[in-house]
Amino acid sequence: MKYLVLVFSFLIVGCTSLKNTGENSQNTEMSVGIENGYLIYQGTITETSNNAIFSLFNAAERKPSRLIISSNGGDIGAGMDLGRWVKDNKLDVEVKGACASSCANYVFPAANTKYLRKDSVLLWHGSAWQANWEMTDDNRETFNAYITLMRKKETAFYADIGVDNLLTTYGQSKVNVWDHIKNLFGKGVVGYDYSLADLQKFGVTHIVLLDDEWEWRTYRPARANMVKRIKVDDDYRFELNRFEI
Repeated sequence: MKYLVLVFSFLIVGCTSLKNTGENSQNTEMSVGIENGYLIYQGTITETSNNAIFSLFNAAERKPSRLIISSNGGDIGAGMDLGRWVKDNKLDVEVKGACASSCANYVFPAANTKYLRKDSVLLWHGSAWQANWEMTDDNRETFNAYITLMRKKETAFYADIGVDNLLTTYGQSKVNVWDHIKNLFGKGVVGYDYSLADLQKFGVTHIVLLDDEWEWRTYRPARANMVKRIKVDDDYRFELNRFEI
């Protein structure tokens, strides 16, 4: 049995999503549904898409245990809401295509078991706790109130799932000046990822490789230079509630 809901929306917080990681249309047309016993979530993470998948799950006679997701990210709050729902329902998550930004920040690490295909792309590039937010004086007060709320919510979220909230921002300090220069010409990195061993250091565990390998750069060479592999330093030490207000 197959249920499908098409949802059209716009990004709420552009800084938390990516426009180009190889999934050409998923940031304009979103679809959620239940197909062959799996929950399907494709496209930008939004409150509208979240409510649709929540409703389908609640109405299903046989509750799916796995969410298959392909998303370049979306709103910070909606991403955390989806991640918390995944945790509360003890769902597994499988990455099809790309899981970037809010998807990698909140949905993937919240899963009971995390499934990667050989060409699954994970991509981080910051979160509510990143330091380099851009804003104008006109929206500074509103933004500060919003980001303070999101930072409190994010700290509590990572503590609940047992993940060091340094995960989302660690790579920012490792992106060098040359990367930023190339980015000005549309050729630099748009984010970073970690090895499986380094993900475990942050507390992202129970990862299963469906194809017995995770070498997405081999299968997506055109995207390889867009995502920088970050190595976690030997002196790193795991810590919960590293950032808190």
